[in-house]
Amino acid sequence: MWFLIKGSFWFSLVLIALPLLDSGSREALKDAPQLEVGQSMSAAMEAFADIKQICVRKPDICETGSETFAALGVRAREGARLAYQFLDTKFADAPEGLTTASLPEADVESTAD
Repeated sequence: MWFLIKGSFWFSLVLIALPLLDSGSREALKDAPQLEVGQSMSAAMEAFADIKQICVRKPDICETGSETFAALGVRAREGARLAYQFLDTKFADAPEGLTTASLPEADVESTAD
């Protein structure tokens, strides 16, 4: 789940930064509201501090959120398993005689020396 949150954050930053590279976008953004980095960072830090304290104020929210993330994790794992099975059936057309059972096993004695 953290991967999705982090990915969304970085993807958002890329989308915000892309107009800086295009001169046509700069002209289109002249009339847009100005972004003040200092105030934005301050607001984000205060929001993060408030989010950290939510479990102290309302523990039932954290309990429900924990259960929700656990359920989503189980569903994501099942979805990944189904996707793997689907892809395995679509791309399982290996050349005749080449299977995972035909791969040579690692020589344990030679690596132990």
